[in-house]
Amino acid sequence: MSERMGLSVAWSYGFAVLLLAFIFLILVPDADGPSPWDAQAFRSGTLELFANFRILDDLADLSIVKVADIGDGWLDVDLKLIAVSDRRFGWAPFYLALIFVSVALLLRGIRQRLVATHLGVDPSARGQISSYFFGRGLNLFFPFGPGETGTVQFLVNDGVPEETAANVVFHNRLLEVYGIVLLLVGGLAYLGWEGAIVPAFWTVVLLVAVVSLTRPLGQATTAASRWNVFAYVWAAFNGPALAKATRRLMQSPGFMVSVVLISLVALGIEILGYWCIKQAFSSPMDDYVLMKDLGFIQFVIVITVANMARVLPYTFASVGVYELVSVVMFRVFDEGYLTGATVSLLDSILINGLSLVAFVIVLWLGRCPSVFETWRVFFSQSSAQTEAAAS
Repeated sequence: MSERMGLSVAWSYGFAVLLLAFIFLILVPDADGPSPWDAQAFRSGTLELFANFRILDDLADLSIVKVADIGDGWLDVDLKLIAVSDRRFGWAPFYLALIFVSVALLLRGIRQRLVATHLGVDPSARGQISSYFFGRGLNLFFPFGPGETGTVQFLVNDGVPEETAANVVFHNRLLEVYGIVLLLVGGLAYLGWEGAIVPAFWTVVLLVAVVSLTRPLGQATTAASRWNVFAYVWAAFNGPALAKATRRLMQSPGFMVSVVLISLVALGIEILGYWCIKQAFSSPMDDYVLMKDLGFIQFVIVITVANMARVLPYTFASVGVYELVSVVMFRVFDEGYLTGATVSLLDSILINGLSLVAFVIVLWLGRCPSVFETWRVFFSQSSAQTEAAAS
């Protein structure tokens, strides 16, 4: 059993690397060449991606690239790409992006506190919001979501009964799913039947693909079960537990409406932050705007589908999963792979960077469970649950 667990963990890290390699080596170069395997297409596409990130000058200073065949470097960058890299940076939308995503994360922490109070936790219990950021920080480094175990341990250390703490964490994740689904359905409804059918089809395909390609922690999945894709996805999302938790929330309709609204607002503000970071790395004054022709509703649909795909944290920080799903969904709306990769990577850097800052602050404040002890406990609990299920 421990070999299966180790294999699952190794696959999760390898899967993240493979997905990122697929994005960089296959999807990005195809935007500027006849074939992703064409050397010139790969060079031009990769360099343009670096130009979008405004780092070509830094790469030239490090002698990684050379400008117009002048200086030292492995790759030659023409002046056009240097001009792209030197576009004016939008500091105002950048600051707005930081504020919006920070507020979205804080709202999720507040939502967890409200859920905890609703489930009987003393409102004066310390660290309820900090526990959320501690768990989120753990998920930046470890696959399969040990952050939930970390949040539970954090709450238990503050005097919350373990069963109650586990219910708080599960309900908070459930409310995140509610917000994603409602916003996604609303966006598809806005597009109308003809406009929504293709995005809806790819939403299902991508979710099934992500769940099917990943390896559940410690579990050996048979080929027959994978063919029953809807049952497989339902099991992966722990559908019975979701339904049970939903029935419990529905017993308090007023509370349920309020926390679902918080979920919608938090996700909406997060998407606004992603829109702003996209605008910050654009340059309207220089007539260069990333995804100029993409409407905001289409942008919302892309982000909600990508967020749904990373609800199950099969890789650390959902690396590769979020980016791949975003790129493909942007392509569904006729955006290029290059701009899709640029925006999805910016999104990931933004929210994971802010999550890391919050994690460091929580660690600095102290009273946190041990990071590696939490991973060990998570691993042991997962192994015990897998053995019980197998028997």
